[in-house]
Amino acid sequence: MAGHGGGTLAFWLVVVLAIRALLPGRDRTNPAGDRPDPLTLLKEGLARGEVTPEEYEQRRRLIVDGH
Repeated sequence: MAGHGGGTLAFWLVVVLAIRALLPGRDRTNPAGDRPDPLTLLKEGLARGEVTPEEYEQRRRLIVDGH
């Protein structure tokens, strides 16, 4: 009896996960949701005066080019 209940639970879990995977609307590339990307944070830091233009350009190159 316990095996039958576990199988039923597993079946419905697979059904629910399959439906969630097919539904649009959720951005699965950014699981954090509203967290901005690093370049946006860097631009905001420059606007607030937290980094100099030289630091901004150096860090931007690291983010965009990787070096």
